[in-house]
Amino acid sequence: MIGFDEAMRLARMQERLRAATYHELQKDGHHKSSEGAVTLSFVLPPVVGDERDPYWTVDVYSYLLCPHARHENWNGKTAGEAIGKAEDAVSKWCFAAEMEQFNRRYGPDPDPEFDGYHPAPADLMDGQGPL
Repeated sequence: MIGFDEAMRLARMQERLRAATYHELQKDGHHKSSEGAVTLSFVLPPVVGDERDPYWTVDVYSYLLCPHARHENWNGKTAGEAIGKAEDAVSKWCFAAEMEQFNRRYGPDPDPEFDGYHPAPADLMDGQGPL
């Protein structure tokens, strides 16, 4: 069984994925029905294989954001290790969408005549412009 902290990490990761997915859907409405699904599994290896140690795996489905246009999974000896690997990757997937959202909300005014110079009050008084 996983603890509350691991469950919250998964929920926060999916919320980032949700926000980035909705942002991308505004550009292109095409998506798969499993878009944004996140699973955490405890895996017992096959009985006929060389691997004997159980492990945890996190699967994240994101056809819009995943670089391989489907899903990825990450394994770890602990749930926390697998979640950490998934968090790192999903953070990279979401970065561009998050920056676009930030810029839309807090970015500069899209004024085509703005040249980047705002004169200080003293510059305006003497009529000379910037020094």
